[in-house]
Amino acid sequence: MKRLPAFAAAAVAGLLLTATPAAAQFFHNQYPPDTARLYTYVEQMPALPGGGGNAALVRAVQRRLVLPPDVQAGRTEGRVLVRLVVGVSGVVRQASVVQSLSPSADAAALATVRLLPRLLPGRLNGTAVAVPLTVPVLFFGPSHVFAAGEVAQAAQFPGGTEGLERYVRQGLKPPPDVRQRDLRGRTVVRAVVLPNGRIGATEVMGSLCGPCDDEALRLVRAMPRWQPAQGYDDKPVAVSQVLNIWFEPPPPPAGTPPPVPEAQVFDYADPLPALPTGPATPAALAQALLERLDYPDRSLGGTGQVAFVVEPDGRVTRPVILKTFANDALDEAVLRAALQLPRFVPGRVRGQPVAVRLAVPLVVELR
Repeated sequence: MKRLPAFAAAAVAGLLLTATPAAAQFFHNQYPPDTARLYTYVEQMPALPGGGGNAALVRAVQRRLVLPPDVQAGRTEGRVLVRLVVGVSGVVRQASVVQSLSPSADAAALATVRLLPRLLPGRLNGTAVAVPLTVPVLFFGPSHVFAAGEVAQAAQFPGGTEGLERYVRQGLKPPPDVRQRDLRGRTVVRAVVLPNGRIGATEVMGSLCGPCDDEALRLVRAMPRWQPAQGYDDKPVAVSQVLNIWFEPPPPPAGTPPPVPEAQVFDYADPLPALPTGPATPAALAQALLERLDYPDRSLGGTGQVAFVVEPDGRVTRPVILKTFANDALDEAVLRAALQLPRFVPGRVRGQPVAVRLAVPLVVELR
């Protein structure tokens, strides 16, 4: 004999539809002959006559569910767990609430479970037997946003995964920061796909750079209608969708050499790179950065450190924040200021121009 398997659709995260351990001793001789003896170890679970497995049974419950007013208004949301017995005849008997949500939801859950049709009974050694089950009944209002794993059918972009990749590839307009900072990575966007398939609220969950995030949000918000997700009542629902928008530098313009590989960037040279106006001392570099800094709104200033690479031709590339200024907007402003620095006199090693990384401590005061 086999242990009764977990009886819940994988898409319903954390939900349970199982037989209950030790139920045979607890229920023995408490019910009519149809449920006189209960089995918690069976070969075949109770099922709807039309098949479809666990997901079909969850759908059968949700299709019959009438949401109470407090759920429809969004004041109550969650699940009710109902314990029942599927008798030898396949009839659902002895329903009771084992995890409550609210009086109205509990009553609706019991009423719904009792509306289930006669099931194919569980079987052991080919013989019909009575089986105890715990059934989840889900209560979510019309405005609820489901997680991707809580729906019966996921939302789908037109053309599926290939269509989504093609849309991003053709529509993405990488900002100059991607090339200038030699950025490779992704912005992670969470978007709500509404029941009508349109994109609703969006937010950045994982940032690559400020302009990259803005471009990723623009691209996601301009998406065509999706095929909406479906709940277990077979109705379209709003669902939270996580999207990865990848960026990588485009080929450099004709006649412009690509950035020197990281392995060939020096941390010291003799002489070091110099500003057009003179030596690139820490004070001179800090002053040059502050002159080009576009102070973000509501910034309180801060102390941090920025680094960048001076290429063999004197261009500034790949600025990074080594020590944050404790404000994302100010960090981005400092990086943009670094990219606006004038072309340097390049550093040299054994007389040859090389790529050199410079680190600059910087104090940004409130203006």
